Amino acid sequence: MSVQSGALSRSRRAVKRPLLDVVAEVLLAQPGASLAEVAEAAGISRTTLHKHYATRDELVRAVGVRATDIWEQAVDRVADKPGTEAGLRELLAAMIESGPQLAFLWRNPVLDGDHELIQRYIDVENRCLAVLDRARKQGLLAASTPDWWLLQTMHALVYTAAEAVHDGKLAPLDAPDLALRTLLHGLGARGVQEASA
Repeated sequence: MSVQSGALSRSRRAVKRPLLDVVAEVLLAQPGASLAEVAEAAGISRTTLHKHYATRDELVRAVGVRATDIWEQAVDRVADKPGTEAGLRELLAAMIESGPQLAFLWRNPVLDGDHELIQRYIDVENRCLAVLDRARKQGLLAASTPDWWLLQTMHALVYTAAEAVHDGKLAPLDAPDLALRTLLHGLGARGVQEASA
């Protein structure tokens, strides 16, 4: 995700958001940001930040844990629903809304050595795949599509939609529908698809 230099604009700082969400955005935009810069972007003192997280590693892990929690909650919302378009849209909407946190999780190699987070990541990814597989069994997604491609495509759509919302290119309410249409139908014109079938 791209965040303006200065980490966050004043207008965004005015909205009270959880500290770890601000940290995710700052570290995505400026991976080398100091704890002082992170604290400033969050509107708190460095001392206050250190009271909660003594080291940068602790802070990064806390953001990773929060991102994983959010991802699990997004999947929980649709876990018991059949593989319907509405269920897929709901999953995409929840994940797009959590875009900065998920982007932090997906793009942060520092977390690759955390075995507990890796296991949780694998578990939630498998749960996402179960949702996609139900949609595949309902005929919404091509049966021949490999599992890894389904997951990577969904991740790419979530990431791109969340970034477009963040940058003001896409309205938040339109993002899940655009991502869902692209997941289900790709970018080809229907006439072209029908002619080649």
